[in-house]
Amino acid sequence: MRVIPLGPEASVGDFARYPGCRLAVTCAMCGWTKGYSPERIIHRLRELKAGGYTTPLAVVARRVQWPCPGCHRLKWRANLAWPPELTEAEAKRLAARARN
Repeated sequence: MRVIPLGPEASVGDFARYPGCRLAVTCAMCGWTKGYSPERIIHRLRELKAGGYTTPLAVVARRVQWPCPGCHRLKWRANLAWPPELTEAEAKRLAARARN
């Protein structure tokens, strides 16, 4: 996954500015990554009454409580990222669709 460079104040709701992106949860120790739908994450945070659109990505990473399948440790970070199969042309098409 290609990480979207965002500052430390980035929140889950920032996904709306990047159509087609995923929320990537990455192990800080070994680099194992899994992508999730940002809408699904927001829905789950609301179910748990633990946040929503304005929840910082760092808080989402701290809420992950399962061990990494690669190294079996619990040190996560969360970022917004483009999936590897998303081409630049497809990203532009999705941005135009969201804008119009």
